[in-house]
Amino acid sequence: MFINWLNKFINKKNNTIGAISPEPVRLNTIDARGMNFTVYKANGGFVLEHRQYDSKTDRSNNYLHIITEDMELGEEIAKIITYTTLRS
Repeated sequence: MFINWLNKFINKKNNTIGAISPEPVRLNTIDARGMNFTVYKANGGFVLEHRQYDSKTDRSNNYLHIITEDMELGEEIAKIITYTTLRS
């Protein structure tokens, strides 16, 4: 509503045809750091690398988890996420 009023005001004052458009607004303004995982295929299973930033110590921590072929990959990743969340 304000922009429409402003457009009319500018057009009457300058006798020009133009439009003012609002600046884009960023909706994702929450600054959050999550967990970063990378899964590597290895001989006999997988290696999962977990990286997490610790704001208290201002360090990035890297952890490695080994998942063998006889383990269920999805279940093991869920366990790692649970363990990491509880440890934080």
